Amino acid sequence: MAEETTELVQAFRQGDEPSFNRLVLLYQTKIYNLCLNYVKAPEEAKDLAQDIFITAYRALPKLREEKKFGAWLYQIAVNHCRNRYKRLTRRGFFSNRSLDDPDTYLQVTGDESPEKKLEKNDVIQFVRATIDSLGGAEREIIILRDLQELSYDEISVILDIPLGTVKSKLNRARSSLKDRLKKIQQHL
Repeated sequence: MAEETTELVQAFRQGDEPSFNRLVLLYQTKIYNLCLNYVKAPEEAKDLAQDIFITAYRALPKLREEKKFGAWLYQIAVNHCRNRYKRLTRRGFFSNRSLDDPDTYLQVTGDESPEKKLEKNDVIQFVRATIDSLGGAEREIIILRDLQELSYDEISVILDIPLGTVKSKLNRARSSLKDRLKKIQQHL
């Protein structure tokens, strides 16, 4: 995918407009899922993803290294997600959503019985609420690594922090999540 991305970026810079459409097709699912992990509402996530791609389209001529398009796009996406999350929080968007909301950014899949699916959905809702209760930096690094499945190197570039810092922050965030899950489970 990296080689194809580099070729598409080069083609776009040389005036081939449809190349950007192909870039969007390559990255739209990952960017949409990232947005959904922040804003938790499908329509809001679609709008946010569209804003991200519009920003990328306008800024792409300024990208210095074509081979770093993916990390560059994620940097734009994370910044947009942070800003939208803050704006929605100020407007009370999240306080109006129930934890029982069926729109979840963690999906249940597989051929399971309805009882198993319901039980799994309860666990997902429980973990979702706990991830949401983490601080911004902890929540963000868990989303990027554990939900978006980005590599440590990619996260280092996206967040502009050293690789060792990514690993230590992720370790602390996972520990914090684990502790919160244990505390909540003990009170159930």
